[in-house]
Amino acid sequence: MRGDGHGHAQQLHGYLQAVSALKDDGSAFLCEYLGAVAPPAAFDALCRALQVAPDGLRLQPIEMVACSGALCTPRQWLLERLRPISEAERQPLDARLYDGFEGELLELFGSEPHWYQLVSSGQRSLAAQLGAIWSVFVFGVDGHAYVMHCSWDS
Repeated sequence: MRGDGHGHAQQLHGYLQAVSALKDDGSAFLCEYLGAVAPPAAFDALCRALQVAPDGLRLQPIEMVACSGALCTPRQWLLERLRPISEAERQPLDARLYDGFEGELLELFGSEPHWYQLVSSGQRSLAAQLGAIWSVFVFGVDGHAYVMHCSWDS
C-alpha cells in the first residue's frame, strides 16, 4: 500500500459521492479508514466507527455471504438504482463506474483488496443506525482496513 490510509479513504469517499450524485436515487456512501489492522480483524474498529454494538454481528468474507434481494455487493450498490422513477432509470449505470472504482483501489493499494461484509443475525434492527436498506463492507490490503457503508432511505 502506498501513502496515507486517511488520505486514501478521503479519495475513495469522493469517488463514491460522485457515484451517488450520478445515481440520484437516495443512495448514500461513506468510506472511512479503520486503521492499521487486517480487514478480518477490523470488527471492533468497525463497530466503533458505525457506533453500533457488536451483538449479533460478524464479518464474513464477501464470497461466503448468501444474499437475496437488491444491492448485495459493492458492484450492485454502485451501479443499480433503487426505486427508479422512469424506465430509463431502470437500467444500471455504466459498468465503467465500478471498473473505475476497482482501478482506484488497485492504484492506491498496489494489489486487489480483500473484501468482507458485515452480517447481522437479524435479532435486532439496525435501520436507525445504518439506514432502511444497508450494506457494510470492510476491505483492505497489507494490514490496513477500510469501511464502505452503503445505505438508502426512502
